[in-house]
Amino acid sequence: MRLVLSIIAILVVFDGAAQKHDYVWLMGQNSQNTIEHAGTVIDFNISPPDIYYEFRDMFFRQATASICDTAGNLLFYTNGIYIANSLGEPMENGMGLNPGPHAETWQDYGYILDQGAMVLPLPESDSLYYLLHLDRELNQEQSGTESLHFYYTLIDISANNGLGTVIDKNQVVLEGVFDIGKITAVKHANGRDWWVLLRRMGGNIYPRFLITPRGIKVFEDQVLGISFPEPPASLGQAVFSPDGSIYAKVNLTGSFGDPIFISIFDFNRCTGQLSNPIQFTYADTASCAGIAISPNSRFLYVSSFRYLYQYDLWASDIEA
Repeated sequence: MRLVLSIIAILVVFDGAAQKHDYVWLMGQNSQNTIEHAGTVIDFNISPPDIYYEFRDMFFRQATASICDTAGNLLFYTNGIYIANSLGEPMENGMGLNPGPHAETWQDYGYILDQGAMVLPLPESDSLYYLLHLDRELNQEQSGTESLHFYYTLIDISANNGLGTVIDKNQVVLEGVFDIGKITAVKHANGRDWWVLLRRMGGNIYPRFLITPRGIKVFEDQVLGISFPEPPASLGQAVFSPDGSIYAKVNLTGSFGDPIFISIFDFNRCTGQLSNPIQFTYADTASCAGIAISPNSRFLYVSSFRYLYQYDLWASDIEA
């Protein structure tokens, strides 16, 4: 069942399974030395969380990611163009992410791609981290953009006295035409490895990957659910529930006022497979949408400019 709350909502979703790796959130569009344009930090090492402005050299747009150590200390972060260390300086060999015209255009401001980057620790390693990222390229035929490469960049944080170095950069994991952004991950049922999901553009095909101590394993695509109309640059967001049992995403299907598409799946943390698709649309005049799931994994929240929609995932008729 659905409840509509008339508030302005900003939804940011993180997987909290990995101790304090996600305890420092970095936000803010740019780094101009004024309060109106400063970066923002939310520090969850303090209760209640400490929220403050920060003047940093890195401009942020949409493809942002950061990671902390197990004690909650910030290690490094990225704007999809380059990687900065804990001092805010460019990491050794950390320039030149996502090579191509889009990065060249936005090199001074940050890569524009929602959920276009994610950092995960390599299982059973104290120093190695995977930065997973998608590119964005112009589609001349459809007058839009698309993601054609799913990359990994490998960071060794033990180098340079803890400031780190990039030891592999822009390594292609998989090529194709992918849904714009929406990189999402959840812990394997073994509590060690990581499942990562994407979706191919224009269909119901879901690539899946497993990060183990040996690296990244690519599994066969899964075909499930129904496809839906979408513009060349399909905006939206994807998320796993805190208990890892649900994978959900929201996609804008067109222009202002067109239906917004919600997909909800059961997820098997042992096999990495989706099942039991529930897919429906709702009407909203906003051209944006975010998605999150409550801490008890019961309620799904979808945001727009003015409204927050609540769906009960335990209800017999979720859409009602």
